[in-house]
Amino acid sequence: MEWWRSYASIERLPSSTLTVLIGIFAMLWLLWAIQKQRKATIPPLPPGPRGLPIVGYLPFIGTELHTKFEQLGGIYGPIYKVWLANKLCIVISSPSLVKEVVRDQDAIFSNRDVNIATLAVTYGGADIAFSPNGPDWKMLRKMFVREMLSPANLDTTFALRKEEVMNTIKNVYDKKGTPIDLGEIAFVTVMNAIMNMLWGGMLRGEEGAKFGAEFKHIFAELLILLGKPNVLDLFPALASFDLQGIERKAKRISQIIEGVLQYAIDKQIKSLAKAKEEGMTQTRQKDFLQVLLELRERNDGAPSMSVTQLKAVLLDIVVAATDTITIMSEWVMARLMKHPEIMRKVNEELTEIVGLDNLVEESHLLKLHYLDVVIKETLRLHPPVPFLVPRTPSESSIIGGYHVPKGSKILLHVWAIQRDPKYWDNPLEFKPERFLNDPHGRFDYSGNNFKYFPFGSGRRICAGLTLGDRTLKYILASFFHSFEWKLPQGSEMDFSETFGLSVKKKIPVIAIPTPRLSKSELYTK
Repeated sequence: MEWWRSYASIERLPSSTLTVLIGIFAMLWLLWAIQKQRKATIPPLPPGPRGLPIVGYLPFIGTELHTKFEQLGGIYGPIYKVWLANKLCIVISSPSLVKEVVRDQDAIFSNRDVNIATLAVTYGGADIAFSPNGPDWKMLRKMFVREMLSPANLDTTFALRKEEVMNTIKNVYDKKGTPIDLGEIAFVTVMNAIMNMLWGGMLRGEEGAKFGAEFKHIFAELLILLGKPNVLDLFPALASFDLQGIERKAKRISQIIEGVLQYAIDKQIKSLAKAKEEGMTQTRQKDFLQVLLELRERNDGAPSMSVTQLKAVLLDIVVAATDTITIMSEWVMARLMKHPEIMRKVNEELTEIVGLDNLVEESHLLKLHYLDVVIKETLRLHPPVPFLVPRTPSESSIIGGYHVPKGSKILLHVWAIQRDPKYWDNPLEFKPERFLNDPHGRFDYSGNNFKYFPFGSGRRICAGLTLGDRTLKYILASFFHSFEWKLPQGSEMDFSETFGLSVKKKIPVIAIPTPRLSKSELYTK
């Protein structure tokens, strides 16, 4: 060891110090080697276009995102990445990869990727649609699906839906022979029907009209706001600036909604308390708000929702149900205006099942098989939310052999899958008959067939599916059975889209109604 002592003395450092330094160097080298080996074992990110520094991939700023994503799918395959600023988005457009997300790894991918505007109006994500996967979400969904939207409750609220549909039929009858905006009458009908189901037994007359008008006004503004791209979602560091004013507007709308919902809740609570105090029995139809309050107040040891969660659930019903049903009503009407031979088949079925001496009842709906496949085919071509509600993994995972980091935005491109020629014959053709030869129900709304899942799949499938399906079918059946609809002379149907919170028809459907029923008295009931 003379050489070592000689070297140490030359450098004027104790041998112990050099030993420590060499040990540190060896440890750092070992850590580097382990990290390198670990990186080598992690699969790569999915392929995708190169984005600019900071801003990411600029072509995605604009409308019709689903068609831009479809083009990239043709280049990069069924799974690819897109950087939007510092947000990693991963787009999936094949049934097998969708299955990996919503079934094989459903627990990991069951959280939502929520933007700033949505958080502002859903009480920080306290609702069913956007709350994280956990005990609160499970409790809310169970109450909503199993009890509030049970077949029995839906049956008992039919009278509330029918009342508003009949009001619309009467109003259209008064305007027969003149052009009518079908999207507008669909929106008014659905909004009034949903609000009637929510608290119709409580708010009547001028008070109910004023209440409904206020809610409809802020609701329309809310949908526009939620559909706007927000710079703050891509650049969180700029949150304090609120450059577009979206967060400020969202909070203002949230305060208005808060007041409207709180007023309805307080009024309902007072009404129920008074009835209980006076020993009055239930004489009117229970609305959804009353059902929710009873669920909240029951004392059976089960978890109960807070007032904030109750308001968030009410908002879910208004926004999701009204938007989806309105959009699909207009798309179905547009498709039938374009294909009069299919419209004729719908009318023939209604005449046979319902009869021109009668109005449509919900008991008729299960027998309207052709109308059912018309709706299914429309949902195939026009799913209301083309990427579904974005998910985010709670931990890093592997999908299709690629690394999917924790916190990335996952987009399931149902719009592209349902138009893919690999899975559908002549996919761009509107052909309802393709669903008629489905005796085993392979193409239903359950989300078990990953070639067709317009309402999602897995544990985050649309919670209001049964309400939406029943209300949409009843409204459309009533509109088609009560009137013949034709385009104004010289006009043509346009199928361009507007992208936002959902995909709407860009050009309104304008049609002229002609009464079909045998007696005018049927329109004035």
